[in-house]
Amino acid sequence: MGRRIFIIGLGCVSLVALGVIIALGLTGGAAFRLWQMEWKTQGETDLRFAEVSLPFTHEADLENSLPFMAAAAIDVDGDGVDEVFLGGGKGQADGLFRYGGGGFSALGDKYRFEKGASDASHGAVSFDIDSDGRVDLLVARESGVWLHMNAGDSFISRNLNLPLAENTTPLSIALGDVNKDGAVDLYISGYLKNELVEGQTIFTRPYGGYSHLFLNNGDNTWRDVSEEAGVWRQHNTFTAMFVDIDNDLDSDLVVAQDTGVVEIYKNTGAFPMQRVGNPSVNSYPMGIGAGDYDNDGFIDFYFSNVGHTLPETLLRGDLGEDAPFNPSYMLFRNQDGYGFSDVARKTRTARIGFGWGVVFADMNLDGREDLLAAQNYARFPGKEFLHKYACKIMLQYPDGKFKPVEKRAGAVNRNYAIAPIVSDFNNDGKPDLVWANIAGPAKAFMSGVDTGAWIKVLLPESAASLGAIVAVTTPDGVTRTKQFASSEGLGSDQSAEMIFGLGEATEAVVEARFQNGVVKTLATVSAGERIAINANP
Repeated sequence: MGRRIFIIGLGCVSLVALGVIIALGLTGGAAFRLWQMEWKTQGETDLRFAEVSLPFTHEADLENSLPFMAAAAIDVDGDGVDEVFLGGGKGQADGLFRYGGGGFSALGDKYRFEKGASDASHGAVSFDIDSDGRVDLLVARESGVWLHMNAGDSFISRNLNLPLAENTTPLSIALGDVNKDGAVDLYISGYLKNELVEGQTIFTRPYGGYSHLFLNNGDNTWRDVSEEAGVWRQHNTFTAMFVDIDNDLDSDLVVAQDTGVVEIYKNTGAFPMQRVGNPSVNSYPMGIGAGDYDNDGFIDFYFSNVGHTLPETLLRGDLGEDAPFNPSYMLFRNQDGYGFSDVARKTRTARIGFGWGVVFADMNLDGREDLLAAQNYARFPGKEFLHKYACKIMLQYPDGKFKPVEKRAGAVNRNYAIAPIVSDFNNDGKPDLVWANIAGPAKAFMSGVDTGAWIKVLLPESAASLGAIVAVTTPDGVTRTKQFASSEGLGSDQSAEMIFGLGEATEAVVEARFQNGVVKTLATVSAGERIAINANP
């Protein structure tokens, strides 16, 4: 039997020892194995998943491309049930898959997505760009940002040729209506082109690609307003989201910077946007999850990080030893729109291993938001000798604390995951799960146990729905709140259909508030109902 070398916490194994261990492992075969500890015991749960086939294996060129991939839930045929889009690696075709007959199958050649011959797809978001009732797809690729217009039985593709900085590769796309003109605006998160990367631990000097804010001209052409909006700067950025942080019905901006901090910008109705303070310090915020975890009516944020897999001296890079630094995940509790506090330690969501995309979803339908986290890094040296993380499904319990349950629930994914995609792919009311994995096969898990009642709310995937706030109140007085927002995770997009867990409640009041001022209320909605609401007066 081979020996297991334990790396526990920070500093228990020096960088020299780490290098020696990896070197010995590389020369000594299976005799050495690095064990990445998280110290997370599994929680009790009735949640159960069944793995089903999904015939897509991502082909990554880890030397010549950045280690990311696009993934999105998209209702391509308008039947109310999502398909899943998975972006291909360098030179690999993207794929579109539908669930049926006990597994996923490819939709075939008629839904092909044009891309460059040696292009890689890094981020995707589904949306009805032209308001024709068909959901389109935006994809961030090495060659630029592409728009794939849904023609009903095929997609019409074009590179938007947005004027991105010359040194920048677009990684992800966030959608909002910043000026409330009824047209969708774009924030493109940019990373330094792969061939220009000098290192991954540079904090203290200007370094990286540029991110851009593009306003829609009203005809689905876009102009760059990054400097005018006050969000223009050089810094590698993984992803961003437009979310209404203070419930004043406009699009605020939340940005996850690599080797940096979380940046939050309040939309005041005029440029420049107002920078909002938050508890983050020097770290590696990567994925963004947005959800009202404490049911107080305000959206909270969860950010992945590098965790405690590697010694802090390595992770600090060029930071001074006295500079503030935090490798832990962060859970920002929204304090009624007036600021944020990091409650990750209090909620037991801080000490998670190296992660990427994170998502809020009520997986067991008990009325409390849970958390999912994609894990493992395909570019770690000696990665074949690392015991990989399982990727996290962290249920929230009545005390407000979280515990992982992916092993007991049967949804373990020990691949190089970039983002989870959550949707009800078989239309039975329960959230299902697809793990988008780079350099390996995608994994799909269908929820198989009735754990609580639910209501589904569907808003049109058009600009009028962006930033809409939907609240579901049960007879016990508890209100669950969600917002219509794109790009949750990392380079990914979740289902536009909102699934509200009701626990044991049998009915609820549903209210939807839109940015155009329209408010719609349904006084009595029964558990198990699926309702559609739009922003028309």
